[in-house]
Amino acid sequence: MVYLEKLERNDKTYYYVTKNFRVSDKKWKKIRKYVGNKTPFKEQIKKAVEEIEADALKKGLMKTVSKHNYLSDDETEKLQDLKEVFNKWYGKLNAAEKKKHEEDFVVRFTYNSNAIEGNRLSLRETSMILTENMIPAGVTPNDYNEAINSKDCNEFMKQHNGEFNQKFLLKIHELLTKNTNCKIIGNYRDHEVRISGSEWTPPPHEKVKENMRKVFQWYYSAKKKLHPVELGAILHNKLVRIHPFADGNGRTSRVVMNWILMKNKSPLFYIELRDKIKYYEAVEEGDKGGDDAMVHYIAKVLMEQHTFRSEDKQH
Repeated sequence: MVYLEKLERNDKTYYYVTKNFRVSDKKWKKIRKYVGNKTPFKEQIKKAVEEIEADALKKGLMKTVSKHNYLSDDETEKLQDLKEVFNKWYGKLNAAEKKKHEEDFVVRFTYNSNAIEGNRLSLRETSMILTENMIPAGVTPNDYNEAINSKDCNEFMKQHNGEFNQKFLLKIHELLTKNTNCKIIGNYRDHEVRISGSEWTPPPHEKVKENMRKVFQWYYSAKKKLHPVELGAILHNKLVRIHPFADGNGRTSRVVMNWILMKNKSPLFYIELRDKIKYYEAVEEGDKGGDDAMVHYIAKVLMEQHTFRSEDKQH
C-alpha cells in the first residue's frame, strides 16, 4: 500500500512517499522516500514509488512482475532458450534424421494421448502400426483406427497454414474419430455429456455453438497478448470445459495445443500416460477457472521433455 506521510519537525514540514511490504503474516517492512517540504505532484509521487520498488527488489521484499499473464520471467526465459536450442539442433538434421525424429514423436504422442482416453495399444504396438504398417495380433479395429487417425491428423496439422477456426477444429476432430466408436464425427454433440471422474458439468448441447463462437473470438483477441504456451494451455482448458464433441475432446484439445506451439516454431510435447493424474489435476483446476495450473504444467512438461537437447547431451 502506497501513501503520503506529512511529518512536522522543528516547525518544518517534510513529505514522504511511503510503501509497506509484507514480510510475514504479522510483520511489515516500511520503505519511504523524501519528496520535499511541499505537497508533491503526481509525477514526484510516481518517481518516488519507482525508487521505493527498486529498493524493495534489491532487498528481496518484492518480486519482479512478469510481462506475461501466467508464466514467470524465469519460465519464459527457459522456454525461449529451449526453443532456440531445439531449432538449432533440428536445423542440423538431414532429411532421414528429421523423418526419424518426427516418426518417433508421432508414435509417442499417439500412444500416450490415446492411452489416456482408454486405447489399449502398447507403445510397441503403436510403433508397429505407424512405422512398420503391421497389425499386431488381437488389436481391435477401434484401437487400430485411433492410432492411424492420429498420424493422419498430425500430417494435416503440419500442412495447415490457416488460423484456428471452426472449420479447422471440426476437421481435426473428424480425422481423429473417423472409423471409430465415436457416434458424431467432425461435428458438435447433439446431447448432454458427463465427464467421468469429474465434478464439472459441460454446458447443454444447445449452448455449445454459442460457447464455441466465444472461444474463437477469445482466441483472436488473445493470440497477440499471450505467450504461445499460455495460449495453448488456456485454449485446451476452454475446449475441455465445453466438451463440444461426443467423444475425442481430450485428444482434439491436445492436438490444438501442439498446433499452436508448432505455429510459433516451438518444440512439441505429449502428456505421458504415467503422468495422467497430474494432468487431470491441472484440468480440474481449469474447470474451476484456474488456468494457471495448466499453463505451468505444460511449461514444465516441455522443459522436461526437451532438456536433453538444451543441454546438448544427446546431440
